Amino acid sequence: MKDLPEIKKRNGGHCFWLEGHPFIMLAAETHNSACASREYMQQVWSKVKELNCNTLLAPVYWEWIEPQENQFDFDLAEQLIIEARKNRMKLVLLWFGSWKNGLSTYAPTWVKTDGQRFSRTEDEHGRRTKILSMFGSEVLAAEQNAFRNFMQYIKVFDAEEQTVLAVQIENEVGILGAARDFSVGAEAEYKKDIPNSLAKHIKNCNLCGTEAEDSEGMETVKNGESSKAFLSEADTNRIGGSWEKVFKEKAEEVFMAWHYAGYINELAKCGKECYALPMFTNVWLKSHALEKAGVYPSGGPVPEMLDIWKLGAPSLDILAPDIYTFDFAGAADSYARADNPLFVPETRRDKWAAANLYLAVGRYHTLCYSPFGAESIGEDHSFITGRIHTDSKDKNVSSPAVKEYLAQSYRLLGNMLPVITGHYGDGKMTGFVQGRSEKEKQLELGGCRLTIQFYHSVNDDDEFLPAAGIIIQAGEYEWIFAGYGYRACLDAAESGKQLDFLALEKGHYDEKANWIKDMDLNGDEQQVQMEEKPTAVRAWYYEF
Repeated sequence: MKDLPEIKKRNGGHCFWLEGHPFIMLAAETHNSACASREYMQQVWSKVKELNCNTLLAPVYWEWIEPQENQFDFDLAEQLIIEARKNRMKLVLLWFGSWKNGLSTYAPTWVKTDGQRFSRTEDEHGRRTKILSMFGSEVLAAEQNAFRNFMQYIKVFDAEEQTVLAVQIENEVGILGAARDFSVGAEAEYKKDIPNSLAKHIKNCNLCGTEAEDSEGMETVKNGESSKAFLSEADTNRIGGSWEKVFKEKAEEVFMAWHYAGYINELAKCGKECYALPMFTNVWLKSHALEKAGVYPSGGPVPEMLDIWKLGAPSLDILAPDIYTFDFAGAADSYARADNPLFVPETRRDKWAAANLYLAVGRYHTLCYSPFGAESIGEDHSFITGRIHTDSKDKNVSSPAVKEYLAQSYRLLGNMLPVITGHYGDGKMTGFVQGRSEKEKQLELGGCRLTIQFYHSVNDDDEFLPAAGIIIQAGEYEWIFAGYGYRACLDAAESGKQLDFLALEKGHYDEKANWIKDMDLNGDEQQVQMEEKPTAVRAWYYEF
């Protein structure tokens, strides 16, 4: 069997490795119900090909895979793999199991209807909910059995072709409507002291007040900076104690995070025993800093809980944020860590979709970038519901320009993959996106100062898409610029020295990553001035 897809350290950073080469998933994710219809999926494949995606993120449903206990049907997964191969595309399969967006809507009927074996969470008033409980329940054993059989099937059907690159376990896990589960089983666990492994980790200050060593060349790889606020206040003088004594007002959320992490870790372990693909779980982020646990799924791997999850789920390769916030960089800062490469399984499909791609790849060295609702990109409505989106601030609003820019960007960066991944982690590449009302920005790279000037202002009501780019120092005096909507001026960092052009070329990369020069630029055009649409420029300088 060929070497499996894997995540490797490279230049102090991370790369996704496929068939002996680094790879970036330039992707899109389908709507949740898309895979329930073969006919519907035909238009999905067509639209994803138009986007120049190399990977599709698509869900598989526990309720379909195991409609009766111990009776398995893998037709859904098989059809996805077959169609992906026909369309020369890779897959990331999303296991919608016990929890999806904090609820349990994808559990099989035989699980939902057997409250004796599969208990439900309760709120603080003793009201039962629709959400499956981890405590006093057989749900983990049942789901392990299903997931183990699923991964074994993927191995048998796909190990040679390696169409499936990775598997997401659950979707935006956590409990909604309460900070924790108050069922009888949960109460019994909550009254116990925190586990010794967690207590010792805090005692050793591995969680509190320290940073992991930054990955060489990464601009913003910090170890759980947002975790420190409450973890630094944890009672590290004791090696034991109750959840509330140690974690105080965050106790309920930490309790749920620890147990969700442990549950998903058990799924990842049993899945990898069958077929050791990279595995991750995704994150429903807070909408603002003061939002309370339970409004967002409590216990999920939000930034404050990252270190809890890293300790509790070592078999997971990645904790992956779904980034719908306008502050893409703020979210990426929390998750692009020395122990956690950035992987974006869901993000906006509005005017920021193409722009944030350049930031994710160039600055944060993402392994995957995937706007949500693949078949609705470039449309102002949902293809499944037909509902029109009219709020310009709605993450679902899209337009033909979004599809055009994203497709052209995927083609541009897709052909550049060997060039780009060669600089993952080496400190010689950066990416940027134009902020609201921003006219220019200053960057530093390779001992040079770069002034980035934007052609148009960008606000919610503007017709223009935000400008964005990637800049690579390819040699001592050689630079590569990719993107759109900006001009770049380089100055020597050392005072008293100046830079001037030796040569300037506009061009593109072919499918084998060879540079194809389209035009020499000189005279009035001797400047790094990108087009309105995605393009590439190479520049050679000398210093005097």
